[in-house]
Amino acid sequence: MTGYRFPNEPDEYRARRDELLAEEEALRSHVEAVAAKRRELPLGGRLAKDYRFERMGADGAIQEVAFADLFGDHDTLLLYSMMFGEAWDAPCPSCTSLVDAFNANYHPVVHWSALAVVAAASPEKLARWAKQRGWSAIPLLSDRAGDYLLPYAGYEGAEDPAMVSMMNVYRKTPDGIFHFWGSELASRPMESGHPRHVDMVWPLWNLLDFTPAGRGDAPIPIQNYEHAYFSKHVLAR
Repeated sequence: MTGYRFPNEPDEYRARRDELLAEEEALRSHVEAVAAKRRELPLGGRLAKDYRFERMGADGAIQEVAFADLFGDHDTLLLYSMMFGEAWDAPCPSCTSLVDAFNANYHPVVHWSALAVVAAASPEKLARWAKQRGWSAIPLLSDRAGDYLLPYAGYEGAEDPAMVSMMNVYRKTPDGIFHFWGSELASRPMESGHPRHVDMVWPLWNLLDFTPAGRGDAPIPIQNYEHAYFSKHVLAR
């Protein structure tokens, strides 16, 4: 301990803060230990098939993209499944908050790993939303039939590809492409009902956790757009 104190802080504050600081230090060590165990995982299952996606090209034409091509020059791929369907007026507000952060960090991330987002909405719908949201960096892929989204939803019985929210990680090897890790906490929600399966990469909630009020009772992030479909078919359930 350095004995540092902020200006004018009471003794009671410092005593309680030091207790919390010890817990934060232990939590940091645990997070590091869990990350090390994650890195030590063996390869999971071989990719089930040669999936094909669609995306809007720079010229406005629809392009077919092979799963293997998503890796680029990397051997690792972070692929986030975003809740957004063709019948939806707007994507999931939580997924939008996450993809905001992914897009902002896309260029630093791709020094180490490929990164992309896939949803059940059409390429045209994804392109319109990307323009509205300012997502100019991260690749947005369409899997309208859920050919990929449903098998890699992270829980049994997935039926609607537009309802899948999942981060999956893949490795490309000389022997093929293999699943490495998935945010399976999505199928093990907390007592509150929140899955918090990708909290570690979600700046919004992590920032609010530093504040006296914390995250509050809002089940989803407050957004600057309406999301009628999501409110009716997801929040109302």
